Amino acid sequence: MSFPTMMSSATATGGADTASLMESLHQHLVPLKPLPYASYYKGEISLLPFLSDKYLSLLAPILIYWASSLWFHLLDTLQLPFFEKYRLHEPAEIAARNRVSAKRVIVMVLFQQVVQTILGIFVLEGEETVRKQVFADHEAAMANIAMRVAHVAVATVGFKNGAKILQMLGPWFVHWLYWWGIPAFQLGWAFLVMDAWQYFLHRAFHESRFLYKHFHSHHHRLYVPYAFGALYNHPFEGLLLDSAGGAVAHAAAFMTVRQGILLFTFSTMKTVADHGGYAFPPWLDPLHLLFPNTAEYHDVHHQMQGLRYNYSQPYFVHFDILFGTRMSAEKFAKMRAVNDKLKREKWAVDKAANGSEATVATGAAGSATKASTRRRIGAEVHDDVSPGEVARRAAADGVGDITTTLDQESYREKAGVVT
Repeated sequence: MSFPTMMSSATATGGADTASLMESLHQHLVPLKPLPYASYYKGEISLLPFLSDKYLSLLAPILIYWASSLWFHLLDTLQLPFFEKYRLHEPAEIAARNRVSAKRVIVMVLFQQVVQTILGIFVLEGEETVRKQVFADHEAAMANIAMRVAHVAVATVGFKNGAKILQMLGPWFVHWLYWWGIPAFQLGWAFLVMDAWQYFLHRAFHESRFLYKHFHSHHHRLYVPYAFGALYNHPFEGLLLDSAGGAVAHAAAFMTVRQGILLFTFSTMKTVADHGGYAFPPWLDPLHLLFPNTAEYHDVHHQMQGLRYNYSQPYFVHFDILFGTRMSAEKFAKMRAVNDKLKREKWAVDKAANGSEATVATGAAGSATKASTRRRIGAEVHDDVSPGEVARRAAADGVGDITTTLDQESYREKAGVVT
C-alpha cells in the first residue's frame, strides 16, 4: 500500500500502525529510480582522463596559485586606471620597502610546493579510496538520510503535519540534502577548522620570539605583500600552517578526495587574493560578501604597526574579534596618522635639544614629552582602549613587547637579514 493510501486510511479509521506508517513515509522520501545524481557528479574513476584525482588534488592548487598570481601581476604591470584606484600600495613601495627579492620569493615558493607535492604523494588517499567514494551505494545513503529526516519532521511538528510536509517536499529535500546541503556544510565546517588552525598557530608564531625570529619573520620580509609571495614562508612554517592546516580541515569535515580538490584549490586562490594588493569592492569581488577577511584586512597585519593585529586567515575574522586582535583598515589609518604625529613631535624635541651642555636635560624633558604624548593616543585614535594601545603605552613606559613593532630598527631586528 502506498503512503498516500495509508494516510487516507489512517485518517478515515482514526488510527493506524505507527511503525507501518513510518516505514511507508521513509520509503516515500527516497528518490525514485533511476537515481537522480547532482549535476556535478561524474561516475568515473577520475575527473580527468589523463590524471588521477589524487594527483589532481596536488596539481590544481599549484596551477591556481600561479594563474591567480599572474593575473595580479598583470594588473600591477599594466596599471590600468580602473584597477589602480583599488591598489593598496604604490608600485615603488615593493622595491623600496620589501626586504627580500622577487626572485628569491619565487624560488622559495616553488621549493615549498615541491616539498608539499612529494609529501602529498605518500600521504593522500589513492585510487582505491576514490573508487569507493565515487561508486558508493548512494541510494542506501539517501535512504539512511530519509529515515533521519522523517523522524526529525515527525518529532518536530507531529506525525500528521510532518507527513503532509514530507509528502510534498520530502523526496526533493532528501535529494538536495544529500547532494548539496551536507557537502556545503562540510565545506563551511572545513573553512572554520582551517581558520582556527591558522589563527592560533599564526599568533603563536608572533608571540614566541624564537618562532618569529627563526620561522615567521621570513614571511614578514614582505612589508608590501604581493600575489606570488602569498606562500613565501620558511618551509617548516609552510608545512605546519598551510599543508597540515588543509589536511586537518579536510579530515575534520570528513570530505571525499574530490571535495578536497575543491577545498585545497579554493583556499589557495583565496590566500593569493588576500596578498594581491588590491582592495576591490564587493561588486567587483563577490567573495567579500561571504568572507570579511580581505586583502585590505590582511594588509594591516603586514605593516610595522599592525603585526599585533589581524592574525585570522584566510576566510573569517571571528577569532580576531573574540580575542581582541581585530584592527579595521580605517582605525589602522588613524593609528598610523597618530604615529606620524609622534615622530614629528619627537623630531621637534630632538631638534630643540641641540646644545651640547643642555643635551641631557633636554633629552629627559623630550622623553617625558614623548611619553605624555603617547598616552594621548587612545583618545585620538578611538574612544576605547584597544590591545594595541595597551602595548603602545607599555612601550612608551619602557616595558618591551616582542610582538609589537613601533619603528624601523625593531622591525629589522625581528625580520632578520635579507637573504
